[in-house]
Formats: sequence, structure tokens, C-alpha cells
Amino acid sequence: MVTQADIDDPIPSDIEATYKIPDQPLYLVGTFDNGVTVLSQQVRALNLIYALVEAGIVPATHAGSVPANTFQRKIAIIGAGFAGLSVAAGLLSKGVEADIFLFEQRDTLLPLQQGSDTRWLHPHIYNWPAEGSEISAANLPLLNWTAARASDVVVQVLSAWRNLIEKIENSRSKKNCRIRLFCNTRHLQIHESSVPKKLTIEWIGEERDARSGNVGLEGTNSSTGQTGDFDVVIMATGFGIETDSRFSYWRNDMVGQPNLEQPRLTFLLSGQGDGAMIDLLRLRISHFRQDRILFELFGHSEKLLEQIREIKKNDEEAKERETFKSFERLADEMPAEFGEVRSRLSSRLRRDTEVILRLKKRKLSDLFDGDVRISFQNRVLVYALYKCGGFVPSTEKETTLSRQHGIPPERIIRRHGTRREMQLKTILSESLFKILESRDRDKFKQVDEARWTGGYFGYTGRRGDASGASDTIRDGWRKEYLPGTTALVAATFCSAVAGFLSSEHPADCRLRVTFHRAVSFGREEVLQQCCNYFGVGIDDSGESPVGRTFPADNATIGLAYKTHRMIRSRKGVEAEHLAEAMQVLNLNQASRKMAPGVKFVAALPLVAPDEKDGRNPVMGVLYIDSKAESFFLDGSRLDVVVNMMERFAANLDREALSDIDHISNRKLARGQSRWYPAGELPADLGEALESVETRLPTTKTATQFNLEYSDFIPVGETQ
Repeated sequence: MVTQADIDDPIPSDIEATYKIPDQPLYLVGTFDNGVTVLSQQVRALNLIYALVEAGIVPATHAGSVPANTFQRKIAIIGAGFAGLSVAAGLLSKGVEADIFLFEQRDTLLPLQQGSDTRWLHPHIYNWPAEGSEISAANLPLLNWTAARASDVVVQVLSAWRNLIEKIENSRSKKNCRIRLFCNTRHLQIHESSVPKKLTIEWIGEERDARSGNVGLEGTNSSTGQTGDFDVVIMATGFGIETDSRFSYWRNDMVGQPNLEQPRLTFLLSGQGDGAMIDLLRLRISHFRQDRILFELFGHSEKLLEQIREIKKNDEEAKERETFKSFERLADEMPAEFGEVRSRLSSRLRRDTEVILRLKKRKLSDLFDGDVRISFQNRVLVYALYKCGGFVPSTEKETTLSRQHGIPPERIIRRHGTRREMQLKTILSESLFKILESRDRDKFKQVDEARWTGGYFGYTGRRGDASGASDTIRDGWRKEYLPGTTALVAATFCSAVAGFLSSEHPADCRLRVTFHRAVSFGREEVLQQCCNYFGVGIDDSGESPVGRTFPADNATIGLAYKTHRMIRSRKGVEAEHLAEAMQVLNLNQASRKMAPGVKFVAALPLVAPDEKDGRNPVMGVLYIDSKAESFFLDGSRLDVVVNMMERFAANLDREALSDIDHISNRKLARGQSRWYPAGELPADLGEALESVETRLPTTKTATQFNLEYSDFIPVGETQ
């Protein structure tokens, strides 16, 4: 069970232990975990890098220092899928002082999902109906992506990967770029080295352009055999290739399309995991997409969703071991609501297919209970499909079923899972594999919730090293993903506020306006800058500050967030007193020092309705500062700004966005992040800052500022 102490400050060595082969510098990413989504693997990969860097197992160049021309350490990453690329991206972003070798057995990066147009990837849908499960963006600090066809997700991730490599290449001479990629690797063997605390790798492979996986400029694609000793070896080989299947899960098929040959075809589907259930749903539901069908079936009743959430909670906490019976009780207790689900699903059933689902278990309910291999949301959908008579379960032999129903081989689909250890056995030496086999699999269970802190991958080195970063670095560091729609709306609002304030502001003095949203990344809630600065005399040189994150208890914005009050510098305050107050508020922990000559600062919180769990209702903070002696925000000018914020707040409510296609204010999962109840203004800030008694702009329904674009379109209402 995860404790609050683990959430607040997880011990890096404890995290690292869940990846490590005992007494060897060998790590496995997610090989034996149940959560097999792309996002889960990426999070596990970044958690490992967080643990390795913070525990000092791999040294990292601290923020602002210059890396050495050559490195004595070498790190190998086996596998260039989503997990392997995320491991490499994490190492590079943290400035790890090592030469990194990335090995891929196939011809290119992300080989399984490239060109896969029939599989839909959604980062959070497997958490349904939990908070944030409808969010279409992965919200990762590195290699982020949004819900799309698998082939399109590949393009998104490879684009982010290429941008990361180019950024690193531009930050130092090319000879110091530390990533090498080998594709089409054969005879890749890992065994003990004669050098203590190292492993030796032998391989034959083609060295490629690390940015793209393509043949390099020199045009050679010949394989070479090489041998090297490595200080750390990270196995990111995924879950292996499917067994007993004619049709690989990631290969394109026509399962989800209407039949053109015959009016009705019967399929035999064999399997008991998520892969089989997804194909069952694709075969039987028209226009199937997980996010779409879940919304259409259950979006009509919040009361029904609450009950489903309770069943999910009990299932996860092992309080309820008969989930199938829980669904049955729910259908009996809420006949109207569940009847609507059946009606909606029945209208979407395909009339050109029938499916026989071949199972090892004699009772369908056994798929839902005990040591299940099916995600909760797929169990909900399969249960609803069963209640509509959408498939026929059977335990008969495959040959018997195919003969009885005249099912040809091309309509037999097997989803029998993968052999996770097969690839490890072929790569690792016999002695290393024996060590792996001897370890309890439960000790490899890796958390797929972020363990790093907000902005962690936005600077090099460890957390404690960040204090030495220069102001130039601080201008563009600690960045996290920010939806483009959110940034655009924030920029429009702040430019309007700045336009109003600048009308009476001296043209020769700097005025700045920006907006920060309260949002959870990793295990803490932070304030994230949503747009550039607008105003007068803005210096736009250097890296953009958009996306930067600040600890929620830092600086003037943090004070407004914590106290739920408008915070303003006192009229006529001396600049040095204001600067001293910023030191007390730890401004320089995550930002540059206050610029000389700033005479005024203000932070106005945007408030949301109180949430059931008592979390902080401040959803964002408007920030204003000025170097003008005569500028002060009070009276009618303050009233206008507050009115502008109230109109801005009103437009974040769902009903105000209902007439804008594809744009919505979606609620992010806050998970286990830290938050702050309303507090008082610290006494030692009295000479410089004051809280202002003024009405605070408040939303009616919106609790977060997360405007997001989605291509989601419901098929339509049932007739």
C-alpha cells in the first residue's frame, strides 16, 4: 500500500530496486507488470531515470555547468520502442554524464506501431471512469502525445524525439552528442564482464542517425560486429511478440470495417486478456473507439457513473472479489439507467458479424474476478455486450468450433498473450537469466504513476544541484506539457489585461502580465505559466517561459494560491524591501531573482467551487508587475481587472464552451499530489506585501484551467 510518506518523498533507491537484477547493473522496465499501455511504460521509464539520477547511480551534469568532452561511463538501452525511447529521452534531458547506446532489433524506431492505422491509442482511457480518464493528452514532460491512431502517435513521439536530439546537439558541439543508435541488431548478447560492476555486450548491427533511425549522411547501412563494456544496461524490450497468432495485434486488419463479401460472417476469437476483449468489441460494435463508446453508453447518468466508480475502487482495493456480481446488482438496482445503456449499445451492434469467444474458463464471470487480465473499463464494456447477447462464450476446442460453424482460418483470431521471458532468455547469459528467474516477480512490480516532481525533467542534474542554475537557464527551465488551446486562450486574456493597464502606464517603464494555472504534474501541484508576458517594454530574447512550473508555495503567485487572497505590494514600498520579501518567498528556487527596479507586484487568484475532497479551490493566478514609480493597482482600475477575470472565468465553464466544436475544459487527474488549504499572510512580509479585501473571480462549475482540443465526435443519439 502506498503511504503518504511515499507520495511526499519516495526514496529513489526503493524505486530503483523494483527494476534491478540483484548484484548486477541490469534493469528491466515493466516486463512483469500488468499495465501494458504505452503511457504506463513511458511513466515507468521516467520513474527509473528519476531514481537512477537522484540516487547518484548515474551522475548527471548539474544545471548550468558544462559537460565534459568525453565520458568514462557507458549506458546501454535494449529496445527502441516507447519505453526505450523514453529511457533515452530521460537520460539526455537530465544531462547524464555517459555515452548512451540504443539498440533495436528491427529496422527502425518504434517498429511495432509504425503504420498501424487500425489501433487507437488513448493515454488515460484505461483509468476510466476515474478523474482525468477523458484527457486526450498524455501530459508527459518528454515525448508527449495525444490520443490518435497508433501510426499517428508514432509520428508525434518521433517528432518530439527529433526535437530533443536537435536541442541537445545545438547546446554543445556535435562531437559531444552522447547518443548512438544501432538498428537491425543481431547476435545481441549480454554477459558478465571481467571488469567489476560492468556487463559486456556483443552485437552486430547498423549504426543509424539517432534522430530518425534512418541511414546516416554517409549512406552506409552495413552491419558491423562490436563488443563493449557498459556500466548500466536497461532492458526496455517490452512484453514480447504474440504467440499462436496469425494476425499480430499491431498489424493492420479489417476487423473493424463492415463486411463487403457476405451479409453476415462468424468469427472465432480466442483469448482472455485485453487484446482479445478489444477485438471482440471492434467486431461487434460499429464505429468502435473506447473513449467514444464509453461516453455514449454512460455519459447520460452521473449517478450510474458514481456507482461504477465505487465498484472500481472496491475492485482495486480487493474489497470486492466478485466484480461480475457487483455489475449484476447494479443492473438490478438501477434498471432505468442500465436499461438505457443496453438500449444505446443494442443500437450500435453490428449486424454483419457474430463472434464466438473461446475461453479456458467455463464461467464468463471468472473473467471478471480474482486474478484477472482484463482492465476494468473493458470488463464493463464486455459485461454490457454480454447483457445485449453480443457474443457467445465457449470452452469447446478451436477445431470443433471452426468445423461446427464453418469458420475458415482467416476468421480465427488468437490473442493468447506474449512470452515475456523468451526474448530475455535469448539475450542474457545463462547465469544472468538464472538470477532473473530466481527473483520473486512481485519484486519487479513497478508503479506507473509519476514519482518525479513538477518540472524535474526541465533541467539537468539532481534536484539539489538546481540551486546553482543561472538566471538565463531559469528563464526557460522546469517546463511541462501545456495544451496549445490553453496557451492561446491565456495569451488572449493576458494581452487584453495588459492592453487596458498599459493605456495609463509610462511607456518607458516595464509592465508585465501573465497567467499561471494550478495543475498536478508528478506528485505535487504546481503553478504553470500559461503564456508569455504581455505589457510594455517586454524583453522577448532568450527561451520562451511558456510552460514553466513553479512550486505552489513560492513567490507572490504562490502566496495568492496558498492564502486564497489577492496579494499586492504596499504602496510606495522600497524596491529593496520587495526584493527581500521575494527571498523569504523563495522566488529564486524556481525562477530568476527579481529584476532590479521592480516597484509593484500583484497576484490575483481565480477561484473554483470547493471540491468534495477539500482540495485547494484556486485554479489559477493572474500576475502583474511594474517598474513604474507611479503605477499601483487599486480603485476602479482594480475593479476593471477583476471584472475581466470574472468574464474569463465564466468562459471556462462547460456550458459556455458547448457551442465550440472540439474544445472543452477537461479535468485533469490530481492523483496523490500535494495541495494547500487556505492560509494566512506570513507576518515577516508585512512591510512589503499586503492581502487585499476584494471580491475574487469565481467559476460556476470549472475546477481547472485545461482547455484541450480533441477530435472526439459522438456517433449520435439513439433513435
